[in-house]
Amino acid sequence: MKLQERILINFPSYLIALLPLFLISGPFLSDLSVLLIGIFFLINVVLNKEYHFFKNKFIIIFSIFSLYLFINSLIKYYDIHSIRSSLGYLRFGIFSLGVFYFLGKRKEIINWLFIIFTICYLLLIFDGYYQYFYKVSFFLEVKTTPSGRISSLFGSELIMGSYLSRLFPIFLGITFYLYKDKKTFLLLLCVIFVLIEVLIFLSGERASFFFNALATIYIIIMIKDFKKIRLYSFLISLIIIFFASSYDNAAKNRIINETISQMGLHTDTKHIFSAVHESHYLSAYKMFLDNKVLGIGVRNFRNFCNDEKYKVNERSCTTHPHNTYVQLLSETGLIGLIFVISIFIYFIIISLKHFLGVVYKKKYYFNDFEICMLSAILISLWPFVPTGNFLNNWVSIVYYFPVGFLLWSLNKRNILT
Repeated sequence: MKLQERILINFPSYLIALLPLFLISGPFLSDLSVLLIGIFFLINVVLNKEYHFFKNKFIIIFSIFSLYLFINSLIKYYDIHSIRSSLGYLRFGIFSLGVFYFLGKRKEIINWLFIIFTICYLLLIFDGYYQYFYKVSFFLEVKTTPSGRISSLFGSELIMGSYLSRLFPIFLGITFYLYKDKKTFLLLLCVIFVLIEVLIFLSGERASFFFNALATIYIIIMIKDFKKIRLYSFLISLIIIFFASSYDNAAKNRIINETISQMGLHTDTKHIFSAVHESHYLSAYKMFLDNKVLGIGVRNFRNFCNDEKYKVNERSCTTHPHNTYVQLLSETGLIGLIFVISIFIYFIIISLKHFLGVVYKKKYYFNDFEICMLSAILISLWPFVPTGNFLNNWVSIVYYFPVGFLLWSLNKRNILT
């Protein structure tokens, strides 16, 4: 391989492998990596005239959606942040294609990723449990919150559970892909799987706990070769979580008792997730009623939620409505919502096709690696849970990372369209 080719292929390949570590370090390195992976992908495509990478449904639909976001920002212009977010959103689709492209050029990326994922998870497991027992991180001067939430290497950002749960299906898929014929080694890795799932619970992040449970149930039902291994590790996790809850009520109170209390399930006044979340949603709904087709504009919820016209109460204003579909409805209108909800429905349909094929024909349309990637995508698109900002860079990287793996695997089996 020539020096030029080594640079154009190897450098972005290393960036892909290091991305799980960069996502822990903060937004700068991870976002820079996404940008560089996309740029190197485009350079390679142009130099090698490999334009066929743009001929698939994913990039066509994604490009139309990105174009809509940009047009929406121009029409509903409020400040430069809206234009910047919508114009920059295109890089995430190119990033997915970059992951797809470089996986095909360097098969070693999968091996590197397994090593990096293992290191990241072991570090978080060590520091997370250390913080749980000693109330302070081993590596950082960050303490457990009064409510018992653990942040570990993420410092003041309470997203450890989100990282663990959203990337876990990718780590699981890579593990299944590499060690399909090494069941004994997989049994050893089950110890890590269990420790991860228990730590997600102990982190106190309710959405993350739900995401992990949803992804796990999906994977157990859909996979072929590792069903028992995944089922048993999940059951062991639940048993440990049960006993941990009996020993220490902090996580249980946060995930179960506090959820019941905030939703008002023990009173006559019920709320959607919580009174605060409900205030955000009602404010967003008012914005939608005034702007049904185009919404109030990309990233404009924060700019209008204090307007008397949309304000519900003192708690209704925030940076985003804390639900992907509510945010899309209020900021991008029915057009933006239809794009994303159609994609969600598409993934539900192909999942049902796979499930029915297994039940009635013993036919598996997707392999275990692809099922894990599909689960990672579906939990990102799941509508009935509080979520982060849909246009947040860190969140978007996590959303689009598994897409590249799925495209690569489907292409290997010549079923990518």
